[in-house]
Amino acid sequence: KVTFNSDDTPDLGTPDKLATTLTAPSGDPGGTVSFPVAGTQYRLTNQASGKVLDAVNCGTANGTAIDQWSSLGNNCQKWTFTRTTSNYYRITNVNSGTVLDSVNCGTANGTALNLWASLGNTCQEWSLTPISGGYLIANRGNGLVLDVTNCGSADGVAVRQWTALGNTCQQWNITT
Repeated sequence: KVTFNSDDTPDLGTPDKLATTLTAPSGDPGGTVSFPVAGTQYRLTNQASGKVLDAVNCGTANGTAIDQWSSLGNNCQKWTFTRTTSNYYRITNVNSGTVLDSVNCGTANGTALNLWASLGNTCQEWSLTPISGGYLIANRGNGLVLDVTNCGSADGVAVRQWTALGNTCQQWNITT
Protein backbone atom coordinates (compact mmCIF):
# COMPACT_ATOMS: atom_id res chain seq x y z
CA LYS A 1 0.00 0.00 0.00
CA VAL A 2 1.32 3.44 -0.92
CA THR A 3 0.65 6.43 1.30
CA PHE A 4 1.16 10.04 0.34
CA ASN A 5 2.63 13.03 2.15
CA SER A 6 0.73 16.29 2.56
CA ASP A 7 2.39 17.61 -0.63
CA ASP A 8 1.03 14.63 -2.64
CA THR A 9 4.43 12.95 -3.00
CA PRO A 10 4.60 9.24 -2.18
CA ASP A 11 5.80 8.33 1.31
CA LEU A 12 8.33 5.61 0.59
CA GLY A 13 9.52 5.33 4.19
CA THR A 14 13.09 5.55 5.40
CA PRO A 15 15.78 3.53 3.62
CA ASP A 16 17.89 1.08 5.60
CA LYS A 17 21.05 2.95 4.70
CA LEU A 18 21.93 6.05 2.70
CA ALA A 19 23.01 4.09 -0.39
CA THR A 20 19.68 2.27 -0.75
CA THR A 21 17.88 3.04 -4.00
CA LEU A 22 14.10 3.19 -3.88
CA THR A 23 11.94 2.79 -6.95
CA ALA A 24 8.67 4.70 -7.06
CA PRO A 25 5.64 2.43 -7.30
CA SER A 26 4.30 1.76 -10.78
CA GLY A 27 1.37 3.94 -11.71
CA ASP A 28 2.52 6.75 -9.43
CA PRO A 29 2.05 10.01 -11.35
CA GLY A 30 4.90 11.65 -9.41
CA GLY A 31 6.73 14.65 -10.80
CA THR A 32 7.90 14.80 -14.37
CA VAL A 33 11.57 14.91 -15.26
CA SER A 34 12.23 17.14 -18.23
CA PHE A 35 15.07 16.53 -20.64
CA PRO A 36 17.86 17.43 -20.54
CA VAL A 37 18.56 17.12 -16.83
CA ALA A 38 20.83 19.89 -15.52
CA GLY A 39 24.26 18.62 -14.52
CA THR A 40 23.89 15.31 -16.37
CA GLN A 41 26.65 14.50 -18.85
CA TYR A 42 25.52 13.53 -22.34
CA ARG A 43 27.04 12.21 -25.57
CA LEU A 44 25.67 13.62 -28.84
CA THR A 45 25.79 10.93 -31.52
CA ASN A 46 25.12 11.69 -35.17
CA GLN A 47 22.43 9.40 -36.58
CA ALA A 48 24.05 9.06 -40.02
CA SER A 49 27.66 8.37 -39.01
CA GLY A 50 27.30 6.96 -35.51
CA LYS A 51 30.15 9.27 -34.44
CA VAL A 52 29.96 11.61 -31.44
CA LEU A 53 30.37 15.37 -31.14
CA ASP A 54 34.00 15.93 -30.17
CA ALA A 55 36.36 18.75 -29.15
CA VAL A 56 39.31 18.37 -31.55
CA ASN A 57 42.38 16.92 -29.79
CA CYS A 58 40.60 17.41 -26.44
CA GLY A 59 41.37 21.11 -26.78
CA THR A 60 40.43 23.45 -23.96
CA ALA A 61 41.35 26.84 -25.43
CA ASN A 62 38.91 29.33 -26.91
CA GLY A 63 38.64 28.51 -30.61
CA THR A 64 38.96 24.72 -30.27
CA ALA A 65 37.25 23.24 -33.33
CA ILE A 66 34.38 20.75 -33.20
CA ASP A 67 34.32 17.52 -35.19
CA GLN A 68 32.88 14.03 -34.99
CA TRP A 69 34.87 11.07 -33.71
CA SER A 70 34.35 7.48 -32.70
CA SER A 71 33.18 7.34 -29.09
CA LEU A 72 36.13 7.15 -26.72
CA GLY A 73 34.07 7.71 -23.58
CA ASN A 74 36.25 10.64 -22.53
CA ASN A 75 35.17 14.05 -21.23
CA CYS A 76 36.12 15.70 -24.55
CA GLN A 77 33.03 14.02 -25.97
CA LYS A 78 30.68 14.75 -23.07
CA TRP A 79 28.38 17.74 -22.78
CA THR A 80 26.05 19.31 -20.25
CA PHE A 81 22.98 21.41 -20.98
CA THR A 82 22.09 24.55 -19.02
CA ARG A 83 18.70 26.13 -19.70
CA THR A 84 19.06 29.81 -20.65
CA THR A 85 15.39 30.46 -21.49
CA SER A 86 12.36 28.23 -21.77
CA ASN A 87 13.41 26.90 -25.18
CA TYR A 88 17.20 27.29 -25.32
CA TYR A 89 20.29 25.78 -23.72
CA ARG A 90 23.97 26.51 -23.33
CA ILE A 91 25.87 23.32 -24.27
CA THR A 92 29.09 22.99 -22.25
CA ASN A 93 32.00 20.66 -22.94
CA VAL A 94 32.73 18.66 -19.78
CA ASN A 95 36.51 18.59 -20.37
CA SER A 96 37.07 22.29 -21.01
CA GLY A 97 34.14 24.00 -19.32
CA THR A 98 33.76 26.12 -22.46
CA VAL A 99 30.58 26.22 -24.51
CA LEU A 100 29.50 25.28 -28.03
CA ASP A 101 29.78 28.48 -30.06
CA SER A 102 28.83 29.67 -33.54
CA VAL A 103 32.12 31.13 -34.84
CA ASN A 104 31.91 34.92 -35.05
CA CYS A 105 28.12 34.62 -34.71
CA GLY A 106 28.09 33.66 -38.40
CA THR A 107 24.79 33.36 -40.23
CA ALA A 108 25.80 31.58 -43.47
CA ASN A 109 25.55 27.89 -44.28
CA GLY A 110 28.89 26.32 -43.40
CA THR A 111 29.50 28.49 -40.34
CA ALA A 112 31.98 26.62 -38.16
CA LEU A 113 31.54 25.59 -34.55
CA ASN A 114 34.08 25.94 -31.80
CA LEU A 115 34.43 26.08 -28.05
CA TRP A 116 34.52 29.47 -26.36
CA ALA A 117 34.17 30.91 -22.90
CA SER A 118 30.52 31.64 -22.17
CA LEU A 119 29.56 35.13 -23.34
CA GLY A 120 25.85 34.80 -22.64
CA ASN A 121 24.88 35.67 -26.22
CA THR A 122 22.50 33.96 -28.65
CA CYS A 123 25.45 32.58 -30.67
CA GLN A 124 25.97 30.17 -27.78
CA GLU A 125 22.35 29.15 -27.25
CA TRP A 126 20.77 26.07 -28.82
CA SER A 127 17.29 24.62 -29.17
CA LEU A 128 16.49 20.91 -29.21
CA THR A 129 13.74 19.80 -31.58
CA PRO A 130 12.70 16.12 -31.39
CA ILE A 131 12.82 14.43 -34.82
CA SER A 132 13.06 10.79 -35.97
CA GLY A 133 14.13 9.41 -32.60
CA GLY A 134 16.78 12.10 -32.20
CA TYR A 135 17.09 15.87 -32.14
CA LEU A 136 17.82 18.78 -34.42
CA ILE A 137 20.11 21.16 -32.53
CA ALA A 138 19.63 24.72 -33.81
CA ASN A 139 21.50 27.90 -32.97
CA ARG A 140 19.35 30.67 -31.52
CA GLY A 141 21.32 33.43 -33.23
CA ASN A 142 21.12 32.11 -36.80
CA GLY A 143 18.58 29.26 -36.84
CA LEU A 144 21.09 26.88 -38.46
CA VAL A 145 21.43 23.30 -37.21
CA LEU A 146 24.42 21.12 -36.35
CA ASP A 147 25.46 19.33 -39.54
CA VAL A 148 28.21 16.81 -40.32
CA THR A 149 30.08 18.28 -43.31
CA ASN A 150 28.99 16.57 -46.53
CA CYS A 151 27.46 13.75 -44.47
CA GLY A 152 30.96 12.40 -43.91
CA SER A 153 31.37 9.25 -41.87
CA ALA A 154 35.08 9.37 -40.98
CA ASP A 155 36.64 10.41 -37.70
CA GLY A 156 37.67 14.07 -37.82
CA VAL A 157 34.95 15.35 -40.16
CA ALA A 158 34.02 18.88 -39.09
CA VAL A 159 30.63 19.57 -37.58
CA ARG A 160 29.30 22.86 -38.89
CA GLN A 161 25.97 24.69 -39.17
CA TRP A 162 23.56 24.43 -42.08
CA THR A 163 19.95 25.06 -43.01
CA ALA A 164 17.81 22.15 -41.80
CA LEU A 165 17.46 19.60 -44.60
CA GLY A 166 15.72 16.82 -42.68
CA ASN A 167 18.51 14.29 -43.26
CA THR A 168 20.17 12.11 -40.63
CA CYS A 169 23.46 14.01 -41.00
CA GLN A 170 21.73 16.71 -38.96
CA GLN A 171 20.01 14.46 -36.44
CA TRP A 172 21.58 13.69 -33.09
CA ASN A 173 20.91 11.10 -30.42
CA ILE A 174 21.50 12.49 -26.94
CA THR A 175 22.42 9.79 -24.43
CA THR A 176 24.09 9.46 -21.05
